[in-house]
Amino acid sequence: MRRTLAPELRDWVELVVADNADDLLRYFRRRVDQPEDAADLLGRVLLTLWEKASRIPMSDEEARMWCFGIARNVIREHYRGATKRISLANALRDQLTEPKYPDNSADTTADARLQAQAVRKAVAHLDERSRELVTLVHWDGFNIAQAARLLAINESTARTRYGRALQRLRRDLDDQSSSEEIAQARARPDMTHASRHETHPARTA
Repeated sequence: MRRTLAPELRDWVELVVADNADDLLRYFRRRVDQPEDAADLLGRVLLTLWEKASRIPMSDEEARMWCFGIARNVIREHYRGATKRISLANALRDQLTEPKYPDNSADTTADARLQAQAVRKAVAHLDERSRELVTLVHWDGFNIAQAARLLAINESTARTRYGRALQRLRRDLDDQSSSEEIAQARARPDMTHASRHETHPARTA
């Protein structure tokens, strides 16, 4: 059973939960295959918050970092107990929100989806540590210093790894773009041959 807390501490825990629960749930959803697993992992974090309420830092940012530190430990335990490896590419695919564009034509929407697929593919090809760092920064909203704390690495190391990851992503995306352009060029019909027939239409009686 939950132990009785002083009213001020109870109010603070409730505020921390309200401010961070949605972000924590998204954090888990990006890292597991099943939505029910994400909800279960969130429940573990919230239980820990109540059990260790007196240890929660009393500033918004520090409390948020403390919550995500617990979340990282919880997801590690989940990975260790899993019978198969989690596919990060699939998790990102499921959780990425469809972008909103002023021009919502079919062509614009299709292009946006192709671009998102290319980014997810490139991120999935990063090594595990770089992939997690990029995910924390670009999907979970942490800055590099905060991500370094969560990953328990030096901030300068994180910045170097992040810079290299971005270079790898740019290179992979450029390679994908070049490959797609070549494939599209090969798929185009021989317009020269077609136009030759069009300039000499069959005569009618």
